[in-house]
Amino acid sequence: MKTITMVWTSFIASLGMLIALRGLHYFNFIDWSPVGWADRWKLFGSSSALWKWTLLFIIILISTVVFYYLIALTSSIPPTITSLIVSIILALAIEWSILVPSTLAEGLRTISYPFFAILAVAIRFITGTAVFVKKLPKEATK
Repeated sequence: MKTITMVWTSFIASLGMLIALRGLHYFNFIDWSPVGWADRWKLFGSSSALWKWTLLFIIILISTVVFYYLIALTSSIPPTITSLIVSIILALAIEWSILVPSTLAEGLRTISYPFFAILAVAIRFITGTAVFVKKLPKEATK
């Protein structure tokens, strides 16, 4: 039961993140393309957009599965605090590595708040589910 919950939680979170990233890019809420990394790599530069988005989905899915297992280990910390801290660090790291600002002040000005919000919602969903399932009694998960 716990594995099924982990798979479905990771799948829904990954799909939601992918749709949200597409929407953020389409409506110009982010200055970068979610599949722009594929153009810099010679291997994926000439691939179709569908393949790039599928590959991004697989990367996000694997990341959410790993994140789910790691968060299940921290079930004693409240999920809201954990998800807020992790989403701030992750949003800063992702945008910092993509945009490469020269100063800290410039880096903080270029942060996309809609991207941070989408990331925070997805991480809160994964964190809340992982902690809830971890705290369930053994009899309830059979």
